[in-house]
Amino acid sequence: MTAYLIANYDVVDIDAYRNYQRQSMPIMAGGAKLLVLDPASSVREGDGGAQTVVIEYPTREAAEAAYESDEYQAVAGIRHGATANGRAVIVDGFVMPS
Repeated sequence: MTAYLIANYDVVDIDAYRNYQRQSMPIMAGGAKLLVLDPASSVREGDGGAQTVVIEYPTREAAEAAYESDEYQAVAGIRHGATANGRAVIVDGFVMPS
């Protein structure tokens, strides 16, 4: 089943964030596709940030493996330092019951 990594945050240090972006390719492992990279998200409820990223993976296992990989975790701290008000979730895609 398709799964998605959805991240939302405010970028507070653009230079550090660009450095993260240059090094963040390990998150794209396992057949990932970048679907959304929106620096101007419109928050309608809650305390969402301005930047939203949605990455599609063929399976939840692929998403979790990419996120938890040593290669990605080695650069995730750069994003944490460059952003505030952040959250990231991995969710399964919806399949309409038949």
